[in-house]
Amino acid sequence: MIDVASDRVVIVGGAGFLGTALARRFGQGGHRVLVADLAERLAAAADRLQGIETAILDFPDLTGIERVLEGADVLVHLACTSTPASSMVSFARDVADNIVPSVDLFEKAGKAGVPRVIFASSGGTVYGTPVSLPVSEDAAGNPLSGYGASKLAIENYLSLAAARDGFTGISMRIGNPYGSFQLRGAAIGVIANYLSRVRRGEAPEVWGDGGIVRDYIHIDDVADAFLEALEVPDLASGAYNIGSGVGVSINTIWEMIRAVTGTDLSLQYRQSRSFDVAAIVLDIARFRAATGWAPRIDLHDGITGLWNTLGPGR
Repeated sequence: MIDVASDRVVIVGGAGFLGTALARRFGQGGHRVLVADLAERLAAAADRLQGIETAILDFPDLTGIERVLEGADVLVHLACTSTPASSMVSFARDVADNIVPSVDLFEKAGKAGVPRVIFASSGGTVYGTPVSLPVSEDAAGNPLSGYGASKLAIENYLSLAAARDGFTGISMRIGNPYGSFQLRGAAIGVIANYLSRVRRGEAPEVWGDGGIVRDYIHIDDVADAFLEALEVPDLASGAYNIGSGVGVSINTIWEMIRAVTGTDLSLQYRQSRSFDVAAIVLDIARFRAATGWAPRIDLHDGITGLWNTLGPGR
């Protein structure tokens, strides 16, 4: 196990929704954390990063990354410039802004002697349209968006770099995480987006008929999983699904939100998008067997907690 009395964990792209949750959880676990991100993102997350060391890094520009990685025991790579929707505008730009700098980051981590690299991949996009559910890690392939294709390519390069340079390379395929930081207006996050709209008295929108099924997981459960990925000494290189193992449709999410909030608003349905997979539910047995981790927070309880966080509205 990593010596928590002397370790150093670097989180690249750590000033967002996922990164701030990880930084705080790692700190609670006794780890020394450095969050490297864009100056404006660090400023926006200052309240969430109090007491945590930070460094400016203009990803995909990696200028200064060698200094950031000095003495690092673990690198956690979260930085990403695209979403599934934006990645469809220009595949070439997505490759240049995400795949190329990620590979460069892994190679620089290898040269710096970092013994463990953890990459935040996507359990919702790397599989494409699954043949059966729940989907296991071995089923990855044929993503429907540039975002998913990039995540899968980055995973593959991480595996190559880890094998060549002798470090552990772990890809965490996260389902659909939700949590309070998304209430600040994150570009993704159905649950937080819908709750925020209800609070403002606005009808939420959905692409398609609301039948899309996803695997929703509370950010605190995700943070616990990453802590296990950081600390379990013999965790093998490779990909691991991180989700609840339960599929829920957007229509069901909306019914839960209506029950929690008491709103009489109705979903506004829009034309479906070609890159939205109909259903994804993750088989989380591999990571559970390797670490003992399991999600703890019930979806209804998580939604209720977020609604209470929002406070009085209209």
